Amino acid sequence: MNQQYFPQGIAEEEFFCNREKERSLIKNSIASHEHLVLVAPRRYGKTSLIAKVLSENSFIGISIDLFFVLNQSEVNKVIAEGVSQLINKMLPKSTVVVRKIVNTLAELNPKISFNLLGNRVEINLKPYADKNISELLIMLDQFATKSKNRCVIAFDEFQQIGELKENHMIEASVRHAVERSKSITYIFCGSNRHLLNEMFSDKNRPLYHLCDLMVLNRIHAESYSIFLNHLATQKWGCSLTEEVVNEIINITECHPYYVNTLCRRLWRNEHPPKIENIVTIWENYIEQQSSWIISDFSRLTLVQRKLLSSLAISPTKEPYGQIFSTFAKISASTIQNTLQVLQKLDLIYQDHNDFYQVLDPAIKYFIRQHLL
Repeated sequence: MNQQYFPQGIAEEEFFCNREKERSLIKNSIASHEHLVLVAPRRYGKTSLIAKVLSENSFIGISIDLFFVLNQSEVNKVIAEGVSQLINKMLPKSTVVVRKIVNTLAELNPKISFNLLGNRVEINLKPYADKNISELLIMLDQFATKSKNRCVIAFDEFQQIGELKENHMIEASVRHAVERSKSITYIFCGSNRHLLNEMFSDKNRPLYHLCDLMVLNRIHAESYSIFLNHLATQKWGCSLTEEVVNEIINITECHPYYVNTLCRRLWRNEHPPKIENIVTIWENYIEQQSSWIISDFSRLTLVQRKLLSSLAISPTKEPYGQIFSTFAKISASTIQNTLQVLQKLDLIYQDHNDFYQVLDPAIKYFIRQHLL
């Protein structure tokens, strides 16, 4: 199927684009048992990157998604479920050995089941509904050590913990477990850099300076050019023209999600795309997404909308300068406060050239089309 070229979910094997430097850094961190904070906006491919590192290095690991947790009890539940999954991945084939290892986890109240598909351990979640999660993670680490396994736990959208009422207690529990870990490497992933910075850089927070920080940026245009031509040759037996590649890169601004979104549609056609095909398909897509773009835009204050629109039309290195302030028709002091809010909302970012830009290419294109 054509969709496999640019998957909506996790990108695997040859459909994963580049990230060689990042893959090497994460691999070395895991091998050295050094914990990481991985920061990138949503839909930048954090999950795909971690899955790629685990698979190509045969690391045992799981990803625990915290995006929908609303309280400590739910945090405990999803972590306990993740622990159960990880134990099953580490179990040896021998039934006798399994029983011996599982007996060391009596406190987890495990239940073993055996079937044609192999061994399976279920963890009784009830005792952990309101207990400290550090106990659970420490026992998992002991299990990994006794079974002679090195493994990885990736917490996805970890910044959600900071939004909970019990955040200090949960963060303290996590630190307690991480500091005592011998066989588990932890990766804390998140899309909100501001919240993650508060969690790991504030001296008054339990997770202060617990991990190394790694920021995931957009994939370079040169890497995408090679990648797109490789898949074009697979699909149509020829490379794309330089103009077509440049148009794809310019429209999507190398945002991983939007490169996949646009190219998934282009690769459905029987013939290689032309410039006019790219523009038409992109504009149709923006039109389809316009309702949610308008909805998100309408939630902002008037000043926030004005500043976001001004940056969509004219990205700048000096948002507080007289030229941009006059252009946006907003005072420099108001720009400073509003800019901080938009950054916290992950609506704007600073690119590699230090220009303040609208983060989402679809929102940026929509604004430019309606204002220019």
